[in-house]
Amino acid sequence: MNRIVFCLLLLITGNTFAQSPLTRAQAVSDIDYYVRTMKASHYSPFAEITEKEFDRRTGEIKSAIGDSISIPEFLWKMYEITALIGDAHSTPQLGQPAFRDDFQSPLFFPYRLLQDKNGVYVPRMMAIVHGLEPGEPIVSINGVSIDALRRELDTHLAGLPAFRREAGIRLFSYFLYLKGVRPPFTVTFREKGSPQTVIQQRVPLKAALAVSMPHITEPFVFEVRAGKVGYLDVRTLSASPAKFSAFLDSAFTAFRRANVHTLAIDLRNNSGGNTDLADILLSYITRKPYSWGLKSWKISQPYKDALIANGDTTAPYLRRENGTIWNSSDPLVQKLPSRHADSLFKGKVYFITGPFTFSSAMALADVVKTWKLGTIVGEPTGEKTKDYGEAFTIELPASKIRIQSTSSLSHGASGTRAANMPVMPGVPIRTEVADDRRGIDRAMAYILRQAK
Repeated sequence: MNRIVFCLLLLITGNTFAQSPLTRAQAVSDIDYYVRTMKASHYSPFAEITEKEFDRRTGEIKSAIGDSISIPEFLWKMYEITALIGDAHSTPQLGQPAFRDDFQSPLFFPYRLLQDKNGVYVPRMMAIVHGLEPGEPIVSINGVSIDALRRELDTHLAGLPAFRREAGIRLFSYFLYLKGVRPPFTVTFREKGSPQTVIQQRVPLKAALAVSMPHITEPFVFEVRAGKVGYLDVRTLSASPAKFSAFLDSAFTAFRRANVHTLAIDLRNNSGGNTDLADILLSYITRKPYSWGLKSWKISQPYKDALIANGDTTAPYLRRENGTIWNSSDPLVQKLPSRHADSLFKGKVYFITGPFTFSSAMALADVVKTWKLGTIVGEPTGEKTKDYGEAFTIELPASKIRIQSTSSLSHGASGTRAANMPVMPGVPIRTEVADDRRGIDRAMAYILRQAK
């Protein structure tokens, strides 16, 4: 099977469902349906929380539902429930049928805000357009406290703290929408004296998210920097292999013509996709053997049904008994396709990672570090090397809310079940808010200094 894992953006098309409120009985029934399906199919749903505690907290959430609940409010509760299991792959999808018309309407906040552990700040573009000071702290938008929303997001998103913060700010415009914040946007900068500005600009969801997840409009780009570094911004591993190979052919041809001997592969905007694309990328930079390691699958009827619904009726998964575990390992092999032999890059290779380097992108960084295929620069990945995958969709019967869930666990490129931590860079370089204000990329500056 393909190692198709997590891609954060799942904007869907299809029928639009009316946003009629759910009755309490419908909401509770949908929650119970999700819990049954998740428990049956997830490889290890209670690695981060006991089943007893999960059931208790889910029961509290159900008990707090009144006679009826709106779809946005119900979706917010599903974020809280899915976050309990700690798997950042298993979360409500962004592309919910009930909101499709709104997603295509200009209702969303147009800027990606800056943040650190202390707060949220005005970015450069917003400052330029509205005559503001870059880095000015933001207190609220339309009366919604930024600090309070960040605290909520910390309990409604799963994963490592750094990933939760990063995903929260990249999806900030979407979460503002779920909290009922609509344009125009009144941004307040200080509690006392309350200086404010009103932002009339508003955009559809796709445009709002493209500001913080640029793969939506352009999945990968390349350029030669300072005449000496070949730069690849690989923003996603979700694309057709043919399209990705054509991109890499163009990029490495340009790098050869420019006679560059240093390569920087940027994974900071990459939240995953398909490791088959990672194999293609590695085929341009190495002939060394490497392996993706051991993988374990939970055999379940929900995932079998998903495979069959997608037209996969021959997968070996389908022949295994429900409730059992299937272990498979990726052999240590030389992955280089012969057609890339003349394109092999023979210089120094760097990979840049950060807290949004997730899923297949994290696994790629793990392979690079484990098998010494390049130097990792930047910040730790947004996920530990043991990561869940093989995602499928659970659609709740009454609300039609769609939730992504997983069925497997990859144990990391080392092939062992022991170590489990983020991929740590060989050259740690942390990005600060002040860097963004001044337009500084310290990771790339380091690589440019190393280039010969």
